[in-house]
Amino acid sequence: MEALGKYQLYISSTCKSCDNVLHKLEEHKIDVSTIDVDTEKYQLPFKIMVIPALVKDDKLISYGCNDIIASLSSS
Repeated sequence: MEALGKYQLYISSTCKSCDNVLHKLEEHKIDVSTIDVDTEKYQLPFKIMVIPALVKDDKLISYGCNDIIASLSSS
């Protein structure tokens, strides 16, 4: 898997869309760090309102399965 360094994927263990994006990332062999908002502490300069959310350098890049895959595939 190709690791994409500064990207973090914020997910929830109860989120169906999060499961879908994780499956798609695995399918495309894209490796990003994941943070489960239900169980892990995190600190960002903004509040995450929609999950899954893709963040890079403390900036929201995209959210939702299709947008996240498109953003990472073009990186």
